[in-house]
Amino acid sequence: MRILCVSDDEDVYLKHIIETSQDKLGKIDCIFSCGDLTKKYLEYITDGVNKNLYYVVGNHFVSQFYQDGGKESDFGLGGTDMHGRFEVVGNYIVVGFGGSKRYNPGKFQFEENEMEKIVRKTTTAVKRRRFFDLMASNKTKDIIVITHAPVAGVHDKPDRCHSGFECFRNFISEMKPLLWLHGHIHENRKKIQQTVLHNTLIVNAVPSKIIEINDSELSVRRIID
Repeated sequence: MRILCVSDDEDVYLKHIIETSQDKLGKIDCIFSCGDLTKKYLEYITDGVNKNLYYVVGNHFVSQFYQDGGKESDFGLGGTDMHGRFEVVGNYIVVGFGGSKRYNPGKFQFEENEMEKIVRKTTTAVKRRRFFDLMASNKTKDIIVITHAPVAGVHDKPDRCHSGFECFRNFISEMKPLLWLHGHIHENRKKIQQTVLHNTLIVNAVPSKIIEINDSELSVRRIID
């Protein structure tokens, strides 16, 4: 499985490749977005690569994705909002949690206990799916998680806005996902920020990464490499 993951900043080089030399991207199976990107940019990427988009919303551009009252607005190109839910994508279970830690009155921000409830509910749903797979003698699917905010203590910052959620660590400990992709943290673009926690590879997706999975073996590269 080969994933194009984008987050936070519009990648000029990715745009250039889509417009002029898509062969440099190689075969892409799906697109993940970890938030804080405009609907217009995501529609451009989705249309250009012509693959399904699975996304979470960050703490910016929220009104482009949710109408007043929290109702999801029409995306236009069939993007799937993954916040607080899961989808089976190929041989994987993809789980999503959007938003950030609450740091002002803005939209789509959560206190730790609020996010914990969402994580707990989603964990139960994933366990139920795995149970049905077990009863049907299906192979247990590895889990991939996409979030906007980071995991507490991994790539996060000391300020409240950019601190991670502790309940994400609990999800990793309990569910043991293969891969965790997040945004929200703007680091040195010349290196890939990645960390292994309890055998889960955690990757900062900002602004774009190519993730390749072969038999649970993972490789990560920047678009520009």
